[in-house]
Parts: sequence; structure tokens; C-alpha cells
Amino acid sequence: MTKGSLAIDSSQEERRNHLEPLYDSHEVALQYKISEKSLHRWARRGMIPAVKFGRLWRFRKSAIDQWMNSKAVGQTQI
Repeated sequence: MTKGSLAIDSSQEERRNHLEPLYDSHEVALQYKISEKSLHRWARRGMIPAVKFGRLWRFRKSAIDQWMNSKAVGQTQI
């Protein structure tokens, strides 16, 4: 390693490689056929998992999938 360079240990690099991408409300609305307006309202009220960066809402796909599954009606337990 040269003087002044930063060393990144393998655990930091591993975490960086496993970060889940965030989707914007337009992408989520298209995927799940939900209006962007409803997504924003639900996010503001804490009804749907979301992260706000300034004025923009972002959503993790895994969190949205989990939330959608929790809202399913009429599923039987196997």
C-alpha cells in the first residue's frame, strides 16, 4: 500500500457489493400498478416502507415485496 491511499477491508467491500438498489416512486408504481400519488401519501403516513431523500421518496424492492405480501387477503398457510 502506498502512502496516502485508503485501505478498504474485505467486510466493507462486501457490504458495498450487497447494497440493495433503491427504486423511485415511478418504478414502483409501474411495477405494482399503484399510483405515484398513493405511494407518496402512504410513505408520508408511514403505511409503506420508504426512505426520503430531500423531496424524493425511494423504496427497497425487498421491503415493498414484503409489505405487499403482508397485505394479501385470502392466502392459506401451508
